[in-house]
Formats: sequence, structure tokens, C-alpha cells
Amino acid sequence: MRSIGKQLGFAGWYGVFMRLEVLGGGREVGRSALSIRERDTNIIMDYGTKLETVPPQFPLWTKDVSAAIISHAHLDHSGGLPILYRDEKPPLFTNDVTLEAIALLIKDSMKIARKEKYLLPYSRNDAKRMVKSAKLMTYQETFKVDGFSCSLHDSGHIPGSAGILLSKNGKSVFYTSDIKLEPTRLLGGCKLPDHADVLITESTYSGREHPNREAEEKRFISSIEEALALDETALVPVFAIGRAQEVLLILEKYTKKIALDGMAKAASEIILDYKYHLRDPKRLKRVLNKVKWIRTDAERERAIKKYPIIVTTAAMMAGGPVLYYLRHLSRKPEAKVLFTGYLVEDSPARGLIDTGVFQSVEEKYHVHCDIRQFDLSSHAGSNELMEIIKRLGPKQVICVHGDDCEKFAKSVEEKFNVPAIAPKNGDVLEI
Repeated sequence: MRSIGKQLGFAGWYGVFMRLEVLGGGREVGRSALSIRERDTNIIMDYGTKLETVPPQFPLWTKDVSAAIISHAHLDHSGGLPILYRDEKPPLFTNDVTLEAIALLIKDSMKIARKEKYLLPYSRNDAKRMVKSAKLMTYQETFKVDGFSCSLHDSGHIPGSAGILLSKNGKSVFYTSDIKLEPTRLLGGCKLPDHADVLITESTYSGREHPNREAEEKRFISSIEEALALDETALVPVFAIGRAQEVLLILEKYTKKIALDGMAKAASEIILDYKYHLRDPKRLKRVLNKVKWIRTDAERERAIKKYPIIVTTAAMMAGGPVLYYLRHLSRKPEAKVLFTGYLVEDSPARGLIDTGVFQSVEEKYHVHCDIRQFDLSSHAGSNELMEIIKRLGPKQVICVHGDDCEKFAKSVEEKFNVPAIAPKNGDVLEI
């Protein structure tokens, strides 16, 4: 294990009390995974996948895991988790909705791997051991891992999402994971701890501001109405957990014209089972009761003729029923493909919006539709990230999960006069 802490100016700030190894998510979006080590303790915070390649990429290997703490269910934070249970059975700390959503997404990942004929580095039995190892926590409930006191704090990103606070010997580390300061239609904003000595922050939108949310929603609805006026289809690719439900709430006025397909259906059912995570569960249930749920191939074929608004997975177009609809709409210049948030570099969705060409391992074709992108993100924008840092008052800041983490770290240093670093995968920091 190589230590780069001293050259970064971290060690000696107030003394080393633990080490952070970046297993994934260093200067990239995807496969987030962090290891906090102190003597014989090895706490893993998130263990995700990078889905833009076939097969997916996974974090660096680790062993002798004392505990896994998972912030939320999105696969870029949880998709590699069963790997940790191949040879070990560490306790898994998360909350109720997150565990059930992870189980759903891991099951789907195994199904996709069989279909695409590639091997995953874990088995169904590993996934079962993962679920059996779970210990469900509520927000701000303290739990112990060796000598560490740990707790989860609502991060406002998707239902059940959490930042992770670790403390020992009077020193604390807070990992934001994916976080949103301002409320959305689906969720309230994040609830931060009072302070953190070391802050590990996501950097997805560092250096970029979100547009005014109300104005962006109006722009999105205007595109939907254009499609309706032309008697054409608006295809809305979404993440199953969080974004699908947010989009449906925005489009509440048009529920009778909406077909909901893919993993978003099962994810919505799970989310409603844990409605206390939601801002207005009655409203979401009302919307979901009115949209058309697509369950079979025959219904999918009818939906493209009968329902002008199709909300479906997957957001990055690496698979899922969105590809069925895209093929059928690709030659229609007045049909619309409406992306609603961040598109990862090298994803088929990003390639489509940049070039007008859809390309995957199996196929490549031009898409003549009206393709647009809207910012309905559940990530903090640059000003929100800076406000989070200000409120927590850290003595060290570590920037991960972003396309330009180094630039963000420099901005943090200049603004707050504290050491900030953007480590690479494999780097080990003394903190």
C-alpha cells in the first residue's frame, strides 16, 4: 500500500488517524468505492460498477473487510457489492429501501450478463450472502464498526440515499456520496451532520451550475407538448430509482398519456413500500395509479402506437427497453428523445446526443429524432457543493466522482484555504 498523504500536505494537519484508499470513483464517474483503514479495520463505503463498458468495470479488489456501508442503490455505487461476499461475510449497513432496491438491480445485472453472454465476478449465492448480511439502519442512528461510530444522513439524492459519517477518537470523516442540497418534487434536500474534520465529496457538477429548476421543468414540459401537438412520441430515458418517479411527478398533468416501462415499474413499487422516505407519497401513488404499466412485449408494441409519452429505463442506453423504442422511432424526425440529466462519458446515450448516432456493441444506426437534454439532476450543482463544504467546515477535502475533480479541488483550496485533493484510483491518503 503506497501512501501519498505527506506529499499532499494531509499528514501532519492534525495527525494521521486513518487511511483512505480509493478503490473506484477517483477522477471518474462510476464504480465508486472507498476503503477506510485503521489498524486491522477495513470499512468499505460503496462498491459500484461502471456500466458503460461490456462487461462492466468494477472497483479494485479488497479483502479482510470489517463492514460494508452502502450509500444508495444506484449501480455505480452498489453494483459490485456481491464481490465482497465471495469469500467473506462482513456486515452490510444500509437502510430498508436501499437494500431492496440493490437486490432488484443486482438481479437484473445478472440477467443482463446472461443475455449478453459475459461473466460477472460474483454468483447468485454471493448476492444471497450479501442480503443475509444486511443490518438495516435509520437515518442518524449510530452503529459501531470496531472502534468507529457510524451513521447515515439523508443525502436528498434518491429515496433512501445517505451520506456516511464515521468518527473515532474525536475525529470525523463524512462521505457525501451523491448529494442534493435543494429539494426536488420527489425528495427534500439533504440533512447534513453538524461538522466533519475530513469531507469526501462527490464532484459530478463541480464547476457547473444547474439552471433554474422551475424554468427547466417548463422547458421539458414544452418539448412534451410539442410532441403531443404533432401526434408524435416523446421517449424519456430514465434511471429506475429516483429519476423515473421525479419525471412522473413533473408530468402529472399528462398521466393518462404515459406508458411506464422497464425496471422503473418494480422500482416504483419498492419506493412506495417505504413512503416515509418521500416528500409527498400520496401524490406519487396517485400518479402511478394513472399511468400505463407495460408488462409484456405485446403491450410494448401497442404502447408505441397508443401512448405518446414513454418513460423507460435505461438512462444511459446501455440496455433495457429504451432500445426497443429507440429503434422504432429512429427514422421519425418529429419524434423526440428527451434526456433528463447527466450522461456519462463513453455511454451510448452520450454518444447519441453528441453525434446523432446510437452505437453499442451489437448495433449502430443514425437516429433522426429531435434529441434534447434537460437538467433535472438529483446531484448538487457547484454552488450547492460549495455551500455543503461551508456548512461542514472540514479541515481536509477529498474530491471524487467527477469528470474534473482536480479543478474542483483547486477551487476548494482557493475558496476555503484548506487542503483539497483529487486522488486517482489506487491512491492511499493519510487523513
